[in-house]
Amino acid sequence: MLVVAIFGVPGFLLPRPLRGGYIKDINRNMIMKNTRYLLCLLGLAMILGGCSEFLNSKPNKNLVVPSTLDDFQGLLDAELNGMNLVPMGGFVSSDDAYFGPGLLARLSFNQEAIYFWRKEIYLPDENDANWSYPYQKIFYANVVLDGLESFSPKSETERQRMLELQASARFYRAMGHFEVLMLFAEPFDPSVEGQLGIPIRLSSDINVKSGRATMKESFAQIVSDLEEGMDNLPVKADIPSRPSQWAAHAMLGRVYLTMHAFGESFEASSRALAIDDKLMNYNELDSSLNYPFEAMHPETVFYGRQLTSTFTGNSESYVNPDLLGLYDSMDLRPFFFFRQGSDSSRVNFRGNYTGDFYQFGGIATDEVLLNLAEAGARIGNETEANNALKYLLENRMARGFQWGEDLAGDQLIEFILLERRKELLFRDIRWMDLKRHNLYPAFETTLTREFNEEDAVLLPNSPRYAFEIPPLEMQLNPMTQNER
Repeated sequence: MLVVAIFGVPGFLLPRPLRGGYIKDINRNMIMKNTRYLLCLLGLAMILGGCSEFLNSKPNKNLVVPSTLDDFQGLLDAELNGMNLVPMGGFVSSDDAYFGPGLLARLSFNQEAIYFWRKEIYLPDENDANWSYPYQKIFYANVVLDGLESFSPKSETERQRMLELQASARFYRAMGHFEVLMLFAEPFDPSVEGQLGIPIRLSSDINVKSGRATMKESFAQIVSDLEEGMDNLPVKADIPSRPSQWAAHAMLGRVYLTMHAFGESFEASSRALAIDDKLMNYNELDSSLNYPFEAMHPETVFYGRQLTSTFTGNSESYVNPDLLGLYDSMDLRPFFFFRQGSDSSRVNFRGNYTGDFYQFGGIATDEVLLNLAEAGARIGNETEANNALKYLLENRMARGFQWGEDLAGDQLIEFILLERRKELLFRDIRWMDLKRHNLYPAFETTLTREFNEEDAVLLPNSPRYAFEIPPLEMQLNPMTQNER
């Protein structure tokens, strides 16, 4: 029976950093080198395949136990494990997109509910990929960390590789916890004690019950995982779907920005940019291509893509019309980001940093620059903030663009937030930005669905910024539910 299962494995089950041959120099022999490695992946896939959620299910690890460094690397690389997938709930709930009536009719109950910010977002006994995929990522990271605890390296080379794998697993664990925190917890306010965070999983033993940590405890674990052993990662990864020091510093910049820890965010972003700050100059790219950005282009700090669903690449997934008026006549981004929709009055988004119709969910240099700019502006490093903006716009504007006088104070912050809006759309960043900016009355935003027949409203700091914990999870692992 097991042999039949092996030969029936579809292509996506085979371990590889990415599908589609994006990285031509990937050593396929390393990935496919022995049957035992495939058995490890298959065994863990079978373990999780029947699980409805990832905090309380009880897989039988005796099926196959990964034990070699290649096994552990494969668990972190395989796309089956979702190590480079990020939730799509924040994108659906944000104001980046406007879904047409035909698309709305095809959405699941949950997707339509979070699009319109309804109070009830689940059917009875329902689970949510926005919850389960990040915890699946965390589970695989913990399998690697637990396995490496008993691994005995036979050489210095093996020891160094073991340390790199440990740091990589912690990076993925931090990513998974952060993704859940951004959707299933309220906006973080550092002045408030006891805000509820999320369940923190530090072991692959899912017999252990997990209650909700506080927000501060959740962030502390995320930061610890990103920092611990970072020096054991390569400065830059040969394959951008793997962790690196570049990616870890950039991710810390994002996390600290979300924590309103602007000094730390500025320092982490600075360290990431010191490793590499290269931007694509849009004047040198071909906007006539269907997808104008190559996969793994020079701005890719860490590759990730959002989970796919009905709206992915759908002709009625339109760009919010309010965005179109933000770009001036010298801005090249509309020529690369947008294309005419089937409805002549609407446009679709095509500027995915994945190189195709998948929506980017990773980290790119332009975001790191904007993180540095915002953090710098908020702590008084206005010269560095202006320089970052100037550098970004010189690579996004038509030739002949000239930066005017440097900005300061609230005017500088307003300009940075506008550039974040124009640069980072459709990347699963807007929802995070809305949650933290709403804590500042001058920058809060009221969301509406005025372009739809059902005109919903989401007020700043609404409790509906925190998704309900899925009903099935609440049944199997009881904890305090979010109030909406």
